[in-house]
Amino acid sequence: MRRPQEAGLKQARQVLRKVFGYDRFRGLQEQVIAEVLAGRDALAVLPTGGGKSVCYQIPALLRPGVGLVVSPLIALMADQVDALREVGVRASRLDSSLSPEERSETLRSAVRGELDLLYVSPEALASGFLLSRLEGIRLSVIAIDEAHCVSQWGHDFRPDYRALGRLADIFPDVPRLAVTATADGRTRADIRAQLRLEEAAEFVASFDRPNLILSAERKDGRGVERVVELVTARRGRPGLVYASTREGAESLASALRSAGVTSLAYHAGLDPAVRAERQRAFLHDDEMVMAATVAFGMGVDKPDIRFVIHADPPKSLEAYWQEVGRAGRDGELAEAVALFGPADMRRLVRWAQETDASEDVRAAQVRKVRQLFSFLDGGACRRASVRRYFGERETEDCGTCDNCRAPASDGTDITRYAQMAVSAVVRTGQRFGRGRIIQHLLGEPKDQIDRDHSGLSTFGVGRELDARGWRMVLDQLVYDGLLAEDDRDNRPSLHAADREIARALFTGDLSVSMRDDPLRKRAQRSGRKRAASSRTPEPSGQDDELYQALRAWRADQARAMGAPPYVIFHDRTLREIASLRPRGVEALCGISGVGDTRARRYADAIERVIEGLR
Repeated sequence: MRRPQEAGLKQARQVLRKVFGYDRFRGLQEQVIAEVLAGRDALAVLPTGGGKSVCYQIPALLRPGVGLVVSPLIALMADQVDALREVGVRASRLDSSLSPEERSETLRSAVRGELDLLYVSPEALASGFLLSRLEGIRLSVIAIDEAHCVSQWGHDFRPDYRALGRLADIFPDVPRLAVTATADGRTRADIRAQLRLEEAAEFVASFDRPNLILSAERKDGRGVERVVELVTARRGRPGLVYASTREGAESLASALRSAGVTSLAYHAGLDPAVRAERQRAFLHDDEMVMAATVAFGMGVDKPDIRFVIHADPPKSLEAYWQEVGRAGRDGELAEAVALFGPADMRRLVRWAQETDASEDVRAAQVRKVRQLFSFLDGGACRRASVRRYFGERETEDCGTCDNCRAPASDGTDITRYAQMAVSAVVRTGQRFGRGRIIQHLLGEPKDQIDRDHSGLSTFGVGRELDARGWRMVLDQLVYDGLLAEDDRDNRPSLHAADREIARALFTGDLSVSMRDDPLRKRAQRSGRKRAASSRTPEPSGQDDELYQALRAWRADQARAMGAPPYVIFHDRTLREIASLRPRGVEALCGISGVGDTRARRYADAIERVIEGLR
């Protein structure tokens, strides 16, 4: 006699094949699904593109009742509901974009048992009215998507998520599944505590994304121009460019349009209707580049984003990995390029210190900023560094990131320059910015203050470097934590960050190195950096006439439906169809990503496209 768990997993595999069109589960999906099917709570941390939604969608289809999904953004809910309906799943949503009549009819459908999945926002659940209506509905599973939003240690803290812990009392017999793509150990512990999941099984997949090619480069004063260079080198591919401010997003979008790139800006300062229309345009366009703040994030479910560029870095490695993970969700090659500089680090540290959070939370956020910049400026394999940050121990170099392609060997020893710079900062009173410190080191007094310091032993001691070389050295010392840069009297000023570390530098117990040689001329440095960071992956998969014809057919279908093209089929599925040229429903069902419903719906149309090219 088959054990219940084995029987349930057999049914789960059948649903995966017949509804979603895939032959096997990936990674930890099957283990998570088995836990939920058994009626037990779970916490699952699976990478972006790792199939988190399947972990609650399949149990909702197999267990009696309606699956309740708590999701943070209307756009994300709408996208998932559209995709589920396309494969024949009875899904709906409750959000502020619907009329009262539409919301009432959706609830009546749930009461009548006419829905498989119902998506709601955490804000809606804060309403006593909705909770009272849900108590009259049989629920199969409660899924809390983007669960890192519950944690003050995470990068997208949403206070409304805190109230979701009471669902344990209101629905004690319904299994709850919390899912997210990025959460370190401290964040996972907070998720457990806040959502009342202390006894839940925890599943943490590898954070590796083998299809992502990572690189980072220091800013050189050409921010917008450099972003335009990077995007135009990838012309014709959909991408995301992240900026730290609304003004930055607007200026980047304008510069990209001037360079002939289809681009829009997205940020919280836009009218909600405009934001919704721009997100829709991005999802439907195969070549658009969106210049956005972090307001454009969790609602993006577009699988074929080919690159993410950080014009300004995010505030933590968690945020970085979440944002770059929006590229290449289809498993094809994608790129992530981050631009960074000391002004970015100063800005992010200031933001962390000025929040209303408790002192220990502020200290943790400052530490996360410094860890991010250590990663961006470091010479280790980038993918391996991210995996180690999230707690993975057995990691190997990826061989594809900028550091692996152009290893820095031992770098350039700048210990002597570091001693000069730190000594100059301390001797001049730790109250001046980098410009004045560089003038002091070069022995080039600009005013009376500089002349007053001309008798110090550090005055003019650094003439062998030019001003640009000294800026590089000071940047390195800020990234390494030997110097800190804070705003005083509305001006950035340098000071020794740690007395013990500074002492070790002067006693010879600490050496400092950097990847570039500060003596090397600017043209030599910039040429090497630009050559390395402008590499793009070769187009992958079949790009023949039939594939293009299938894409054109898909675009027509999507326009008629008012849905994004990928809701019909992903590019990878179209490439497989172009290669195998299936005829009929049964043959089309054999293609990865084609379930029974879509095979019956599109088999004849696809056969006509194939025949049209004979």
